[in-house]
Amino acid sequence: MARNICFCAAITAVLISLCIAATLDIPIYRQRLIVSDETRGKSIKASETKPNPVWHNDTIPLQKFMDAEYFGIIRIGSPAKNFKMVFNTMWGDTWIPSAHCGLFEIACMTHTRYDSSRSSSYQEDGTIFSTGDTANDLQGFVSRDKFRLDHLTIENQSFIEMTHIPWIPYGLSKADGIIGLGFPDLRHIKAPSFFTNILKQKLINKPMFSFYFNRDATTERAGRLVLGAPDRKHVNESTLVTVPVIGKLYWKIKMDRMVIDVRDKSHPFCKDGCEALLDSSTNTIVGPRDEIQLINDLLGARSFVPAIFKMDRYMVNCREFAKLPPINFVIAEKTFTINSKYYVQHLTYESLEICLSPFVPSDEKFWQLGGAFLMEFYTEYNFDHGQVTIGKTKF
Repeated sequence: MARNICFCAAITAVLISLCIAATLDIPIYRQRLIVSDETRGKSIKASETKPNPVWHNDTIPLQKFMDAEYFGIIRIGSPAKNFKMVFNTMWGDTWIPSAHCGLFEIACMTHTRYDSSRSSSYQEDGTIFSTGDTANDLQGFVSRDKFRLDHLTIENQSFIEMTHIPWIPYGLSKADGIIGLGFPDLRHIKAPSFFTNILKQKLINKPMFSFYFNRDATTERAGRLVLGAPDRKHVNESTLVTVPVIGKLYWKIKMDRMVIDVRDKSHPFCKDGCEALLDSSTNTIVGPRDEIQLINDLLGARSFVPAIFKMDRYMVNCREFAKLPPINFVIAEKTFTINSKYYVQHLTYESLEICLSPFVPSDEKFWQLGGAFLMEFYTEYNFDHGQVTIGKTKF
């Protein structure tokens, strides 16, 4: 009984955070992180991470939480300090918790914080920042410092030191902050974004980045983000298709349609074509409320509604989810199929388990394709050309 109560409390906390994250694009992460000693809170001297002039791209290994959310390590300041960062295609800015948070800012205090007084490469800006959202307002101010990757160092990178961070969902997150990989017009602040700064400083040869996600459930290694180069050794080249981005704000593309075949009958969605945003920050697939309801009905999913909190997440039968139908996304007249083994989110605690449909309803008309889609496909994002390339991952 006690174990069941503990599990329900844990799952409720996870789901509350996941549901709000689906709207805010703020993820949560696995308790245990298996990486090098650098990621265990140790600071690194600046002399240990000298930029190598022969490098013109860099790779950031990604870690995962329950096959749901993904983050990598960035080192900031001098001496460098490790921060666990979400590389988010739905954001334009970069932010981390600040040492200037108040004592009662619990979500801030429970994460790694940036202290400008301890960094010799810090540069003051001071521009005030606020998202202006009364329910989940983020507040802080702009600063500049060095951002260090394995082989490259970005000088004078502007970022937001957050001094107010709402407890839900940020307090439940294992990631410290966000690096926005959206287009420059998505920024809230005027300073160059992370990727724009990399291009301005001529640190990479090609104005692109690529994601490869590892769908192996037995490891916490989630794949990698490559900056400045393609990473096609895990992709079936014959499946690659390149499509233009709509609007150069989000990584938004045209989806021709989506089809689910159940009991020898085809059920089409997005019938007349629709817009889809590629979202690297969450494992959900978000779409118009009426269509998502029909999809969850076809999957036999039922609403998960704890007594204390109503959420737009749906459960499927953990003993039956492997039998759920594949789902076909048609983009540029090429079909990209995801399978239930990978699109169902499987949460376990000892012998107890819960399985979630990735499909989350929204009042918007566009779709958001998160990790449930990206887990099975390699993607390239070209800033200059405003293009996305998608291909089937080889495992």
